[in-house]
Amino acid sequence: MLELLPHARYIWRTALSDVRFRYAGAGAGVLWNILQPLSMILIYSLVFAGIMRRSVPGEAPYLVYLCSAMLPWMAFSECLTRGGRAILANAQYLRKMPIPESVFVAQAVVSSAIGLLISYALLAIFAIPFGFYPTWHWIAALLPFALLLLLGFGCAAIAAAIIPFIQDAGEVVRILVTVGFWAYPMVYTANILPELAQDLLPLNPAYPALEAGRQLILEKRMPDLWLWPAALGWGVVATFLGLLALRAVRAEVRDVI
Repeated sequence: MLELLPHARYIWRTALSDVRFRYAGAGAGVLWNILQPLSMILIYSLVFAGIMRRSVPGEAPYLVYLCSAMLPWMAFSECLTRGGRAILANAQYLRKMPIPESVFVAQAVVSSAIGLLISYALLAIFAIPFGFYPTWHWIAALLPFALLLLLGFGCAAIAAAIIPFIQDAGEVVRILVTVGFWAYPMVYTANILPELAQDLLPLNPAYPALEAGRQLILEKRMPDLWLWPAALGWGVVATFLGLLALRAVRAEVRDVI
């Protein structure tokens, strides 16, 4: 991670630029950073709210139950899909500049984090009409979500090291993102699963961070203690392996992009 520090300002500036100009040329422009996640949230809420309303634990409305996991997951999946292709997307800079490949993966992660903050603020506003008022726990939930993005950075770095050589790996990443979406009870509730499936849920690397964030938001309490080291451990291990993978291909990657 130390190799990213000299480029921190560049990462931040390019991430902001990406958020501002991602939808350049579209009529709504930067507003699509809000409209796109909102549209997905509303669709899932309308489709599943009537089915799941009675099974959602606690006092949280289904919209908050859904979005408390879906918003960080959307940011995580964006880390993987965009960060995994970061080397190919920035090939012109890598050919000309002596800059670590991890910088461009980090830029995608920071851009996703900014999008998450925007969507998260909207969720806090939309929760109020349902009588579910944000507390300090919502701010604390940003920490497990940051650990989730750390995991996203590591996984994206691994993908970024592979995709330039095997571009079909990008499609595998998309499939894994879809599987991961349904492997955590964000749309449904865990109690509808068989007991064996419930026991297997914590094996999902994203589970500790998502569950910690949900316990803070929905139950307004500090998460179970084991979730913190598990979330941090997955993030650190993935980041270590991702940076190792990028360094392993550094000598060859510029010849294939």
